[in-house]
Amino acid sequence: MAEMLHPPTPPSWRERWFSAMFASTGTSITTVVVLVLLAVVLYKAFIWGVWDATTVVDSQVCSQSPGACWGAVAYNHRIILLGRYPIGEGWRPVLGMVLLLGAVGLAAMPRFFGTRGLWMVVAALAMFVALLAGGWGGLTPVDSDLWGGLPLTLLLSVFAVIASVPLAIALALGRRSQLPIVRWACTGYIELVRGVPLITVLFFGAFVLPLLLPPGWRADAMLRVALCLTAFSAAYLAEVYRGGLQAITKGQGEAAHALSLSRWQTLKLIILPQAARLTIPPATSHFIGVLKDTSLVAIVNIYDLTGSLKMALTNPEWRPYFVEAYIVVSAIYLILGLSIVGYGRFLEQRYSLDKR
Repeated sequence: MAEMLHPPTPPSWRERWFSAMFASTGTSITTVVVLVLLAVVLYKAFIWGVWDATTVVDSQVCSQSPGACWGAVAYNHRIILLGRYPIGEGWRPVLGMVLLLGAVGLAAMPRFFGTRGLWMVVAALAMFVALLAGGWGGLTPVDSDLWGGLPLTLLLSVFAVIASVPLAIALALGRRSQLPIVRWACTGYIELVRGVPLITVLFFGAFVLPLLLPPGWRADAMLRVALCLTAFSAAYLAEVYRGGLQAITKGQGEAAHALSLSRWQTLKLIILPQAARLTIPPATSHFIGVLKDTSLVAIVNIYDLTGSLKMALTNPEWRPYFVEAYIVVSAIYLILGLSIVGYGRFLEQRYSLDKR
């Protein structure tokens, strides 16, 4: 009776962690070995990256330093972050990034879910492009060939994600269509795009497509690459959404039909919201992949963050310190990726069926 009135206190996370890490002799030995190796790696990294490192922007000093040379990153930071964008106009891509990230952040808030948030991001994208291109309001025109660095990475990533979602939903629905011609067309597109590397798609859009179109129809190279990323992303995302649609039981549609809902109302109000909830984890992983896939556009002479880094390392004076530069760029990608992961977990918790 006393145990029923006063149930035992559940173990804390420290107690659960300790019991899991040292549950048996084999587990304890493995835990100790891994912790020792991790401590050695962290110690070596600290000595190289902090204790023996130098921040002096001088290649001669760096050559004599046993640790990292963060001065190489400081010297090339503008090329790495902004690429070949004209000096003196750097405030324009910086302002564009602030507007775009601000719009994405607002659109991610529950009160702006839906159409309002989408239009905010679209407007921020349009303003971002207008700031980069110039030619209005006294801004100096800048050709898209000079765009690069972190602004271009964010621009391509957000554009590909926003544009690929509706296309992926349409492809997923089309692949499940009862019309054979629609089903075959969507299936053929998905399997064709998923069967070739992204590099092939980028080469086709950058070099082959202009040869197939009339001269007056040739779009800007930046737009062609953005559309290629969107088309490639949509093919993979379509299979993610198709898996979510298949997880919805037929009883959901039958119940909606019993309530006199039309096919479109059933799809919009019943089927798609449930499928979207189920596909949050794989869609989050896919969006992180889109962010990292933008690093391949450097192959077609468009210098995103990674491409700008490679361009900065062409300077023979600072080329030996490529590790430090890659660490900084990797940290930027890691921060962006963790932001996407954190937002995905927020959506999972918000739309969890166990939420009270």
